[in-house]
Amino acid sequence: MTLTQRIVHSLGQAFIKLVTRPQLVNPQLLLPQRQPGTKVYYVLETDRLSHQLLLRNILNKQQRQLDEAQVLFADSEGRAPLRETLLELIDTQKSNPELNTLIIPVAIFHGRLPHREKSLLNLLYAETWHKAGPVGSFFQLLVNGRQTLLRVDEPLQLSQLIDKEDSTDAVSRKTARVLRTHFSIVRKSIIGPDLSHRRTLISLVLNHPEVQSAIDQQAAEHGTSRHKIERHCIKTLDKIAANFSPTTARILDPILNWLWHRLYRKVRIHNIETVQEIAKTHHLIYLPCHRSHMDYLLLSWALYRHGLMIPHVAAGENLNIPVIGSILKRGGAIFMRRKFHGDPLYACLYKIYLEQMSHRGHSLEYFIEGGRSRTGRLLPAKTGLLSMTIESSREGSPKPVALIPIWIGYDRLVESKSYQQELAGSKKTKESFLNFFSNFRILKEKFGDTYLSFGTPIKLEQHLHPELPLQDDVNQVASKVMSEINQASAVPSSSLIATCLLGGSTLQSVAELSDKANRLHQLIKQTHPETGLLPESKASEWINDAQQMGQLSLNLNLVELSQAQAQEMSFYRNNIHHLLILSGLYLLLAHRLENPKTQVINRIIRSLYPFIQAELFLPHKVDELTDHLRHIRNILVEQNLLEESSTQSWEITANPLVNTLILTIEPILLRYYIVLKVLARYEQISSDDLIHTSQSIAERIHKEFGYSTPDYKDERILRAFAKQLLELNFAKKEDDRLMRNFDHDSLFRQASQILRPHMISLVDKQLHH
Repeated sequence: MTLTQRIVHSLGQAFIKLVTRPQLVNPQLLLPQRQPGTKVYYVLETDRLSHQLLLRNILNKQQRQLDEAQVLFADSEGRAPLRETLLELIDTQKSNPELNTLIIPVAIFHGRLPHREKSLLNLLYAETWHKAGPVGSFFQLLVNGRQTLLRVDEPLQLSQLIDKEDSTDAVSRKTARVLRTHFSIVRKSIIGPDLSHRRTLISLVLNHPEVQSAIDQQAAEHGTSRHKIERHCIKTLDKIAANFSPTTARILDPILNWLWHRLYRKVRIHNIETVQEIAKTHHLIYLPCHRSHMDYLLLSWALYRHGLMIPHVAAGENLNIPVIGSILKRGGAIFMRRKFHGDPLYACLYKIYLEQMSHRGHSLEYFIEGGRSRTGRLLPAKTGLLSMTIESSREGSPKPVALIPIWIGYDRLVESKSYQQELAGSKKTKESFLNFFSNFRILKEKFGDTYLSFGTPIKLEQHLHPELPLQDDVNQVASKVMSEINQASAVPSSSLIATCLLGGSTLQSVAELSDKANRLHQLIKQTHPETGLLPESKASEWINDAQQMGQLSLNLNLVELSQAQAQEMSFYRNNIHHLLILSGLYLLLAHRLENPKTQVINRIIRSLYPFIQAELFLPHKVDELTDHLRHIRNILVEQNLLEESSTQSWEITANPLVNTLILTIEPILLRYYIVLKVLARYEQISSDDLIHTSQSIAERIHKEFGYSTPDYKDERILRAFAKQLLELNFAKKEDDRLMRNFDHDSLFRQASQILRPHMISLVDKQLHH
């Protein structure tokens, strides 16, 4: 290196150090252990000098010197081609098999994570697919250097790429191709695909053979001209299609970052590294649970912050309101009707649009529950969009598809008050521009922590069976997704406090509540070790947080709940019902049965399990239950909740958590009993009458559990249970009327052992009014 070059490099390194603040992804891969016989080379996407100097600065901080010969370039635009350099390295590796040559890919992006946009300059000089010239590169560093993302990936071991039968030239071509493809995949996974014009995409959808066939069919059925139908399709697609703008995404990022810090103490994220890894090889479809309008904003923001492409989100048409709808479209919203039934042309347009987006490499997101859960439990899956995804995959897609289940939770919901009003019978508030701004008052309130927990990716190719009907695949995958969402669940501190308050007396001391919450925390930790996000502080702090958020009241040393607070807290309790159901059920049976031996308890749980599994999306199959129940029983004994009696049966202990768990689980069994009792009461009954009668009874008796929480009579849960009765042959349907198909004497005799007598008496009395 000449003196002039050394001076330029020294000045350049000083400039880079001054203007950049790199955020490293996988920094541990940058510095492999120094071992004899190991040679390390770093490959950058292009031969941009600033990137070389940035890499040199980072290695210097780690006391590693970087020789100029150690830096390779995947695309050097004809100067020092990668393949020629690789030829020399491969020859050296072949002649010295003991040598370990590592090639570490390093991708660098500027303006990918903007924190402080003060002007449009930040947006003009942010990362794109187009390579900037010398002037553009300088301003990109100057303006966006502090928002630099440096991503390091697993090293390539040259010895593993060498095939004895291949020539050195063939190996060098293959290695160069692997590296160029790698950088293309990384760039796409971080900033998204190179975008085509929106009108071009709409035209492609309209001219798709499947859409043209649907237009022909509608024209023939309705006697309408094709031209008129095509014009209608263009208007429909214009309403559906996103108008994604990277500039809008960059502008929204610091606004959302400010908003989360204003509303939440912390946004806690778990297992996103798994998503970053699978994004290299698969087309991603995010399937989060849906509890708040904040869900899609939080998820897009978190993905953007962690170097992942912002997904296009299937959003309800009700959000396509003036001004806000336009912003959401630019952020990637794909608007859709709530129902496609009865309009095959609309369904076809939407399916082909999603298919075209997928084929162009855009990640997608939709809420598999369809709408927001008002009760805190997962709602039954709405499989319309999932069916489109699976159908497209069965027909063939350019890239394998991975579904990403996501559990989203909150210590306190922004919409908690409106949810309780809706559960109490009020109409859902219609979204509007004015209503959006009226909610600015929430900025004065606090909402604790919020949680994003990414579940195990579901590789769709492993779950497709083209020889079977499409609906079989859809049902199986939907069940898997819902189960994985619950498997990924976090445990908000408000859920622990709510469970202990609603499963106990109306007045509890702070010490008593803290003790129970701690015990519950330990039980969940042991029974569900896969749970990645648990409360970080002490139980006394959880109680103080809940008081500050208005979820409970403190009167001297006593914790009190008003009726409104109890209704709100039921939402957070229900968030973790699936984690407690089997533990609580085991304790309830041990307490209530005359002869609670292991075999008896297991048999009853096995008979109830299909209904519980369908409602709470539990992961275990019936034939796996025996081992899982043994695991739970051992932990209950270890936690001093259960003990073996002298007669080799099981009995509960005086542990204060026991009664809390029993009272948490009993309302679910009582709800089952109500529906079964109504079904047995009538020879034939319509589905609507079955649900409404069950609702009426539940509404009258749920106050017996201490608080009037409307979720006990939630129509969607009751309908899901009625559907499960049909699927498990406990009921049969003729002429749209339901009839019981079970031995009610033996079933209700067993229920009388499990449920409290006065509860059964209340149900029977209401039924005969």
